[in-house]
Amino acid sequence: MMESLFLWELGTPKVYAIWLVVFVAQIAIAEINRRWNWTIFALWTIGGLAMMPYAAIHGTPMVGWFPFGKYAIMVATATMTGTLLVYGKRNPVKAHRYAIWLGVALWIGLAVNIMEANIRDITIFFEADNYYACGASAECLQSINDSRQGIDMINGLPETRGVTAPLHSPEWYQAVADNFKANHVGIDPATGFRTIGGYWNIMSAIAGVLNIITITGLGKIAITSEGKQKVRGLIWVDMVWPWVVAYDLWNHAFLYNALADYTWYCTLALLLACTIPAFTWAKGQWIWFRCFTLMFWIAANNLLPEILVPPAHMNNFATMNPVANIVCAAAALVFNIGLFIYWLYKIVKTRRNPITNNLYFELGEFRDIVRAHFDDKDKYFQTDMIPETPAELGFEPDSLQPPRDGYVGWMPWWNTDKRYEKPRTPLSADPGLVAKGVRTDLSWDA
Repeated sequence: MMESLFLWELGTPKVYAIWLVVFVAQIAIAEINRRWNWTIFALWTIGGLAMMPYAAIHGTPMVGWFPFGKYAIMVATATMTGTLLVYGKRNPVKAHRYAIWLGVALWIGLAVNIMEANIRDITIFFEADNYYACGASAECLQSINDSRQGIDMINGLPETRGVTAPLHSPEWYQAVADNFKANHVGIDPATGFRTIGGYWNIMSAIAGVLNIITITGLGKIAITSEGKQKVRGLIWVDMVWPWVVAYDLWNHAFLYNALADYTWYCTLALLLACTIPAFTWAKGQWIWFRCFTLMFWIAANNLLPEILVPPAHMNNFATMNPVANIVCAAAALVFNIGLFIYWLYKIVKTRRNPITNNLYFELGEFRDIVRAHFDDKDKYFQTDMIPETPAELGFEPDSLQPPRDGYVGWMPWWNTDKRYEKPRTPLSADPGLVAKGVRTDLSWDA
């Protein structure tokens, strides 16, 4: 019996060394893209598009069209995210005026990604019996290998251990199928990945839906104020630890259900590679690191499938213990239910709009992000739709009065200035809004 870490088998030193390399590489590429924005377009826009034919011709016969589709989507997403940062740096007034559209664009990318995973979770639940039947069928196992040019998806799996029949002979496939059946492990004939389906798939999908619902602060995404940090980032202030942890638990649960043998890298390494920076040196920038670490990993899988996809010595295989799936899904569901309750409580208590406005002003992490990244223009922009002032929230503004040349919070469907009635940056600070004929109460002008 192989020793385990509950979720995964106890791997060799090589497995841990490769994990560290993957982890560092993912952070490094996202950090390079953050510091030198031109690398985004060189690597992922130009390079990504240039390598697309190779990925389609070379990769899809091995891994199928779904990963290629994901690759194409991520090239577009990475390009969009980089463009938003560069545009915001060069056009700060317009970036603040249309901050809601910036947020909507990022929300669509995130929500579509989560919903695609939820659908896959539900599919696994309903297809579980077919996956178990495939694992128990020598013919199905052989067809998985036959359909993938150049990749052996079966040899190297835990179920092949101890099989002495000649490799890929009918007897070998039958012995492997017998092991799949004895271990009650299924395999997805479309992907060639081991999986076990059950009610934990439903739990994970519900957690994913709640995670989408609780995304907040779309209208207040901004860019680090000039002069505040050496590296100016895309700051989603309201994406604080309760939501990030809820996302990480959900994403791990989903992938452990769908791609269990690859979660050693694609959740443990990949999620930590965006969460650790967001909680340390790149506060408020989880979405950035999530985008570019995921871009790196998906590109690698499409361009180097023969190295990263087949079961090999770099894999730390999942234990395929249903208890592990249940624990992961339950943790994701419980935490996301807790987040949903907290989200609802904050909305009811504060009467804040969680889409156009921030919700978590009072959290210490929120305060730290604002202090680190924003000058007075942005501090007053972040708070112009609530009664509290930056000083009252502990944001430590340089002045107790909003700057006259600051930024104006506005929604495209407003005909009048609907910021909170307190001293605020004059609407005239944004000539574009004046030109639109937006009406305002001048008595509140700073």
